[in-house]
Amino acid sequence: ADDTEYDSEKNTFLGTGNAVCIIGGQNSKLEADMILYDQKNETIDARGHVTIIRDGQVTTGKSFKFKVGSDEYMITSPDTEINGATIIARTGEGSNEGLAFKKGTLKLPEPVYFGKNPFYGPISHWETAMQHRQNPGAYLPAKQVVKFKARKMVYEKYKEEGNLTVFGGKMMIGKFGIPTGKMIATITKEGNNVILPVAPSIGNNLQIGGTHIGPRFTSLFGKKGTIAWSPMIQIGGRDLNGNSSGGLGLSGQASINTPRLQANIAGGSVNKLLVADLRYRINNTAQFAGGINRFMDDGLYGFRRARVASEVVDRRIWSNVPYMSFVGLRSSAGWYQDNPQLVNLSPGYASLFGGTQTSTVMNSAFKAQVQLTGSTHPLFALGDEKLGVKSYLFGGVAARGYSSGDASLLGQVSPVFDIYLNRARFQIGYAQSMARGNSPFVFDQFIQGSRSVNFQGDVKVSKYLTLGGGLGYNLQNKLFYSKRVMAAIGPEDFKVLLSREMVTGINRLGFDIIYGSPVGFNKLVLKQSPDHGNLGGI
Repeated sequence: ADDTEYDSEKNTFLGTGNAVCIIGGQNSKLEADMILYDQKNETIDARGHVTIIRDGQVTTGKSFKFKVGSDEYMITSPDTEINGATIIARTGEGSNEGLAFKKGTLKLPEPVYFGKNPFYGPISHWETAMQHRQNPGAYLPAKQVVKFKARKMVYEKYKEEGNLTVFGGKMMIGKFGIPTGKMIATITKEGNNVILPVAPSIGNNLQIGGTHIGPRFTSLFGKKGTIAWSPMIQIGGRDLNGNSSGGLGLSGQASINTPRLQANIAGGSVNKLLVADLRYRINNTAQFAGGINRFMDDGLYGFRRARVASEVVDRRIWSNVPYMSFVGLRSSAGWYQDNPQLVNLSPGYASLFGGTQTSTVMNSAFKAQVQLTGSTHPLFALGDEKLGVKSYLFGGVAARGYSSGDASLLGQVSPVFDIYLNRARFQIGYAQSMARGNSPFVFDQFIQGSRSVNFQGDVKVSKYLTLGGGLGYNLQNKLFYSKRVMAAIGPEDFKVLLSREMVTGINRLGFDIIYGSPVGFNKLVLKQSPDHGNLGGI
């Protein structure tokens, strides 16, 4: 210290001005404007610009008291950073439980993004969802409407996975609170992974059909993965013969998600159907995709449902081609098995294949396919994105061959008009298609027809509600191949997305959430190690 005084009667040392104290046995260094060490009572009292350094972790505060013999201490107005997360509180108290911060906030190192089916909402939200997903921090509103708070948080610094547990969590919208229950998170400087261990689940359970209701249990898997399972009750459903049932039964779902692997399996007893899928990212452009009775993306042909699909898909996109906004190449090859009766799970969908299918022949074959698609820059643009219209051309060609000897070609061109009318946005397109050749399967027939129109749009009713819909109509067969209704509900940083595709009978519930505000807590316990000795450190 700049100045040191010793009081022999009281047996105290007083250091003032840049005072420094090394606490033996604690691997700790204390700095403050003033430090008083009472040898008789074995206490350390520090005041003014307090800084405590332990194992590379820095904590600042206004004052600090430490009882040497009992490992008990208190720091006022503590401010510290752990793995990039910032903790600010009124007080911090050390005990055998650890360092307990009281009445404060925890700010995560990076904003959190929660997304589930974010691109199945109204069309005006698609671009917003993509921006939120790529860079959530750049799109945080100045004042978030939704905030979280917790009764108690436990931060276990020694853990690499699941190091933050939240008890008594609440999602606050103004003064209105919605309990979120227990939450578990992995917090690192590289990013965050947050889950709800128990949450409600409602939907059509991987497109099995009917309505499925039950709890969903989720656990962390590694630093960035999750494992979930859900026992449910199934209400209604349609079987492979097209017969509808309003009965009750049991169903369930299990899933695993990591940055490379996503796998799901589900089943329902009412219509006795099993659905599963698996996707594994091989590299930045290629992935393995497999499915059982599952709608899967087939590029220009839309989403198709094979009994079994097992394929490798490579997707490449170029945005630097002259006159084009993008050019995409999709190549795929794999083995497939058909079940014609799968189209019977939705009457509207079956009509696109000629009506209810009675054949039980399950053809199988290998298929290789190449698709080239592209969209031009606007051919013309009038006005702006508040009141205006622009038009572009979208088109593509596809060629595929089967081990059965069959082959087919598809060509399509579609002028599209993108219309902005203040709170409303519409996209209208007309497609001229040419399909030639044959397929051994029912599921991958081209159902759009040689001439078709497509309309989709939405209206922003208010800041908290956008309603939308879409229609796809086969002019050749005079049948709808798509009917959709969609909604986005909530503030800009917390959207709940609802959609229903009436032709295929698929319902989807989604979320598009970004969060970066500090999480308020009554108590936060910091544990440095799993044992119960000096858990908090100093």
